[in-house]
Parts: sequence; C-alpha cells; structure tokens
Amino acid sequence: MLNCTEDTSDHVTTSKKICLGIQSSDRRIRRQAYIDLREFITRNNLGDDILCSMFYEIHIYILSGIRDNAESVRSQTIQFLNYLIVEKLPLNDFYLTYIFPVLLERIGSAELIEESEEIRFQLVQFLNAVILKYSNSSQLKPFLNDCILILAETVKDKYPAVKELSCTTIVRLAKALPNDFHKQAESLIKPVLSCLTHQRYKVRLEAVNAVGEIIIHSTYKGLDEVVGPLAERLFDQIYVIRLAVAKIAGRWLLEYRDRYSYFYKILPLILTCLNDDVEEIRLESTLLWEKIGTQYQEENEKDLKDELDYLFTLPKYYPENMKRPNLGCRILIKRNVSKLSGAICRELTSWQEDIRFKCSQLLCVIVLHAEEGITQNLQDLLPAIYSAARDDDSRIVTNIFHACEIIGHFVKFHIWSKLLFPVIEDGPHYGHLTTLAGLIKGSPKECLIENIEKISNLLADDSICCNRKKRYQLEMLHCLTCLIEKCDKTASNTTGFNMFKAVVTLLSLRHPDIEEDMFLKVLEDIAVCLDVKDSDLLWRLYTLRLLEHINNTSTIWTITSDNACMFLTILYNSKGTFLENWKCIEVILNKVFDNETDAELKLKTLCILADIFQEKDMLLKDTENLNLFLLMVLTDVLIPSLIWHAGTTAEAIRTMAALCLQNILVLIQEANLMDTDIFMEQIVEQLLPLLTSLLEDASYRSRKLSAECLTLLKQICCLKNAWSVDSFIKIYPELLKRLDDPVENVRLCALKSIMILLESPPEEFKANHYKAHHEIIIDTLLTHFDDEDVQDMICDAMEKLIHINKELLLSRTNENAMTENMSNKLYRAVHFQWESRNLEQNLLIPKSNNDKEILKM
Repeated sequence: MLNCTEDTSDHVTTSKKICLGIQSSDRRIRRQAYIDLREFITRNNLGDDILCSMFYEIHIYILSGIRDNAESVRSQTIQFLNYLIVEKLPLNDFYLTYIFPVLLERIGSAELIEESEEIRFQLVQFLNAVILKYSNSSQLKPFLNDCILILAETVKDKYPAVKELSCTTIVRLAKALPNDFHKQAESLIKPVLSCLTHQRYKVRLEAVNAVGEIIIHSTYKGLDEVVGPLAERLFDQIYVIRLAVAKIAGRWLLEYRDRYSYFYKILPLILTCLNDDVEEIRLESTLLWEKIGTQYQEENEKDLKDELDYLFTLPKYYPENMKRPNLGCRILIKRNVSKLSGAICRELTSWQEDIRFKCSQLLCVIVLHAEEGITQNLQDLLPAIYSAARDDDSRIVTNIFHACEIIGHFVKFHIWSKLLFPVIEDGPHYGHLTTLAGLIKGSPKECLIENIEKISNLLADDSICCNRKKRYQLEMLHCLTCLIEKCDKTASNTTGFNMFKAVVTLLSLRHPDIEEDMFLKVLEDIAVCLDVKDSDLLWRLYTLRLLEHINNTSTIWTITSDNACMFLTILYNSKGTFLENWKCIEVILNKVFDNETDAELKLKTLCILADIFQEKDMLLKDTENLNLFLLMVLTDVLIPSLIWHAGTTAEAIRTMAALCLQNILVLIQEANLMDTDIFMEQIVEQLLPLLTSLLEDASYRSRKLSAECLTLLKQICCLKNAWSVDSFIKIYPELLKRLDDPVENVRLCALKSIMILLESPPEEFKANHYKAHHEIIIDTLLTHFDDEDVQDMICDAMEKLIHINKELLLSRTNENAMTENMSNKLYRAVHFQWESRNLEQNLLIPKSNNDKEILKM
C-alpha cells in the first residue's frame, strides 16, 4: 500500500515537472509539454487512481493551454484533453466540473472568444466525445444547461463544419439525456432553424435531424415553430434531405407524445413525400405511412370495430388502378381532413409554382384517403381547385384533374353538381371545365348514366359553349370526351343533340392553334357512342334542329357573330344533308343577304356556297329539291349580289357571286336542270344585264368570270331552244370590248367566249339587215389579228363567221390581205373554209352552166 502511494506521488511529481514546460514563453516548448505528458501516461500505463490524482494536481496547468495565444498549443491541448478525459479517465463528474466552464468560456458566449475555426471545431468534437462517453449517466445531467448554451452558440457558427457537428451533437445530447433534454430543448429551436437554409447540404441534413430530435422532447410550441421551415425542405434539391424530412415526420407521427392534437400539422410532411420524384423516398415514406396507419388502427381498435368487420371489402366502384390505403391511414385522414383543407386551399393559390405543384400532389393523396369523407369539405376546396386548374404548369393541372377524378369516384353526382353547376352557369372559365371533366371521368358509369342529359344540357348552353379562347375550347372538348365515355346507345335524343351542338359550336368558333381534326374526331366518337353509322349520319340527324335553333336568334349578324359562324360551319360540313334542310337554309340565307347584314358575312357565305355547288355528285342525288334551291339562290342571293356597289368588299362579293353563278350554270348545263319557264323568262333576263355590266368591273377576275358565265348561259339557252337574237346582240358587243382588256387572261377568255357565241347563232341573225352587226364583229376580229398570240383563235372565230355572212367575210379578208400585206394565214383559212363548203354543195347540187349562180349558192 505504501509502495502504491509512493508510485502515485512519483508519477504526479513527474507530471508536474513536465507541466512546467506549459509555462514556458516558447510556444514550441508549451506544445511539446502536452505531447510529453501524453507519452508519459501512455508509457507507464497509469491506473485510474493515479490518473485521478494527477488530474487533480495538474488540471490548472493543462486547462490553461486552451487559452494559450498560440493556436498550435490550443490544438494540442484539446487533443490531450480528449485523450485524458475521454479515453483514460473513468466516468466522474469531477472532471466535467473543470472542463465545462472552459468550454463555455471559449465557445459558449455570444462574443467570439475563440477566433480559430479549426479550434472551435476541435472543441465541439471534444464536447461531442464527452457527451458520448457520459451518455445515459447521471454525471452529465448537471451540465445539461452548459451543453445547451454551448450548442446554441456553436450551431450559429460561421464555419459550416462547426454547424454540422453542432447539430449532430444536439442529437447525441438528446439521446444521452432523454429524460432531461426536454427542459432546455426549445431554446435550441431557433438556432437550429437558421441552419435549414444553409448552402451546404450536409449542414441542412444534420439540422433536419436535429429539429426532429428536439421536437420529440419539446412541447407543442416548438412544433408550431418548426413545421413551416421543415416543410420548405421538401423542395430541397438534395433528395437525402427530403428523405430525412420524411423519416422525421414519420417518427413524430409514431412517437410524439402530443401527436393526436397535431396530426393535421405533421401529416402534410409525410403525405407529400408519398409522391416524391425519387423512388427511395416514395418507398420509405410508404412504409412509414403504413406503419403509422397500423399503429393508429391498433390504438383506436375499439372505435373502429365496425370498420374492422369490413376491412377487406372494397367499395363497389373503387378505382381499379389504385391501391386502397389501410384503414388506419384512411381514418386518420378523414378525422383531420377539415383541418387540412384550409391549408390546401391557401397553398393551391400560392405565388410559388413548386408549392402549388406539391400541394396538388397532396390533394390527390388526401382525397384518395378521405374517400366519401371529403364531401363535407368539398365546398371549401372547389374554389381553390378551379384556380389551380387554370395553372400554367401542366403538371399541376394534371394533378388537379386526377384529384377531381378521385372525388368523382366517391362523391355522388347530386352533391358535386349542386356545387359546380351554378358556378359554371354564372360565368365559366376553363378551370371549371377541367374540374367538371375530372368529376365526369371519375364518376361510375352506372351512377352517372341517369344524369348525362343534365350535363349535356349544361355544356350545350350558348353561354357556355360559345367561347373562342384556346384553353377553354380544349377543356370543353375534354369534358365532351369524358361525357362520351359514360354514354351509350341508350342515351336520349336530346343528349345526342346537345353533344353535337356543343362540338359544332366549338368547331365554328375554333381557335386557329387548334387542329380541326380534334373536333371532327369528337364528332366521330359521338357517332360511335350513340351507335350511329358515321358522323355524316350524325349531321343528318341533328342539322335541321341546330339550324332552327340558329334561326330563332337575332336577325342582325356580323362575320364574328357566334350564330353566323355556326351557320357557315353547318353549310360547309353538312353537304350530305344540305338539300334535306334547304327550306330552313333558305330562310337564314334571306337574313344573311339582307341589305343591313355585314358585307364580310355575305362574302364568306358566297365562298362556301361556291364550294358546295362544286359537289355535283352529292347535289344531284335530289334533283327536285335542288331545282327549288337553285332557283332561290339565283333569285335571292346571286342576282342581288351582282348589282354594283362601291367599295372593295362589294367588289369581292361580286367576284364571289360570279364564281358561285358559274358553278351553278355548269351544274345546270351538265344535269339539264331548271327546265322551267321561270328560269328562261325571268332569271336569264335578269342575269344578262348584270353580267354584261360585270364585264366592265374593276376586278379582272369578275370580268373573266362574267365572260365565262355569259358563255355558259348561251349554251344552256341553246340546249333549251331559247337562244334569241336579242340576247346575242346584247352580249357580243360587250365581249368584243374585252378584246382590248389590259389583262391578257381576260382578253383570251373574251375571245374564247366570242368563238362559242358564234357557234350556232340564231338563224335570224344571219339575215341581211343585221349586216352592220356582222361588219362590227369581222372588223373587230381583224383589227386584233396583228397579235400573234391570238391569231389562231381569231382564225377559228373567222371560220365560224362563214355560216353568218360569207360574202362580207371574203370581201374583208381580201381587202386586208391586199392592202395591209396581212399574213396569208388568215386569208388561206377563210378561203379554204369557203372552198371546202362550196365543194360540198357542188357534190349535192347538179351542175349549172352558169358559174356565177353556183358561186351565189
């Protein structure tokens, strides 16, 4: 025993001698003293008693090194203390009594005492090691306050490594003193929250873990303070941080002692992670969520007895592609949905896009869990849903549509329709329609079939389907597509008409950026749904009813009027049923071509009519109605439109009316239509002066079309034996004038028309008292013979004049050939024609000795 005491005394004395170096003015000697002291302890393998005595004697010297001016000495001091206190000395709060005041002095005050970042980091490492060694021991408990004060300052350190380690140390301290940490935990909340936004992800990660541990030991006030900042970490770009948030939220929902009062605050954290982009987070969150639900179910087993009896029975119309959450999860959401809905409404309208996106995902999760329990909160949620459905981010709109689809599965039609329909009727926007489309798509077909007509009535209302905005039209088509999926051939005729009307209205007002095929595809889908052969039959079924609807509106239309656009669309697309509805079309055309109607609308209508009259095969299927319709068009539409009015629009109308007339005349000629006295006596008499006047029109297209129409009119009159000399004399002078037209195409067209006009002229016109007319025709043609481009055509025209006045023609050609040195081409052509005709007559008539008489024949 005496020897042991002597050994202790010797070792203490030796250690004191070594510590004399700590008091040296040379920092190298001071630093070396700590190294020598460590080697001395290690070399002699000193026992606990000797080390305790040694610490008691030399602690003043060694602790002074922490305050040394030299950084290297302070660093070596901390290393020695870590070796001595943590590795060598046994557990005893005696040592801590001297250690913590020094730590508190150096890194536990608001004033920066320790300027070296590395030394501050070493000191926190030392504190962390001490806490770890004294974990779950009564010796550390008296120093809890000192630890809290130190960590509250170090966690705010500018050095990231110190921040990170401080957060880790907080977690370790909470685990080291689980029964006492709550007393001081809340004082760490604000300092730790400042680390959640640090630029280094490791600092943020450790801060999240620290927050999770602090809240477990805190009161409700701490939870209120951290939920918001922690929720922001769900948008962190580093996935491990989001994963940490999920784990923390899961732990709170499982372990937080006051969790039942604050489920609604914690639930969004874990539920948001269920839809994270990273699969690892989704899987971990799902496992945690199922565990939470199972625990909640077990804790409330008595209250859930009835539900547990039907635990494995799915609702009748449960979505096939979705897994039903366990009972505990569903009940937990149902009991908190009213508290969650308010927050969702706010966040869905946030100015930050990422928040709106995450919230839209959260909405899908909540409505899936709440099932029919969402009904009582639907009125509060819908306005926010409408707003989110109009978001520019397509991901948000997709989530909102999916959420509405789920709501449609669980909430009955008579409930959501009472909330949604009045809003749409008051003034719809495409957000309402997106919501409606989702609800329709989600509703079970068997439950919705009885109410399809109500929905179709809503969509077909003029105030709802008449809209020219792109997004609105796309969502209308989406609604109709979803509605078609719920229809079948048992749908009422009214439902079919309503869907047809809505699509045709949208097609009429189509936005330029939307392809026409989209609308036509929906019409085909309607036909398939109603078990109709094709979309053409759909037009046949509902066109008349739609025309009558249009006809009941105001008579004053413009080119932009909704009903005017619908009428033009019907004209263009319902060609197969055009003549079946001609009487109703006639009434509307009379309105369109009223004097007060917009000129541009008249022009557009004439364009479509011109296209229609080119569809010969379609029109000739019903010649009886065609004759009546053509007579109406000629009388009420084209003849008034050919009358001259000032203005460029009026000029375009005359041109289009002439084109339309040309197509009609071709149809009449080829099918031998309009075989009535009214056409010959009234229509032709009215058309001739208008067409001859149109030959002087400012538009060269109108002049050309007029010449072609006059030619067709002549041919039709010949077919019907109604070609008179009066008509001939009215036409040919105007055509001859067009030979001087400044436009080459018009000149050529006029010459062709003259050639056709000279074919089969009225017999009366060949009489001698019409010689002056003959001279005008011949002289005018000869005048234009100098134009090499038309010489062949003039020769052909001259040949036809042989049948009208051969002597005058021969005389004029001889004179021109002799006096003007004209090309022999014309001379030979006319004389060859005459000789050929003379030879034919000689073969038929007996010879006479009087050659002159033969020539006169």
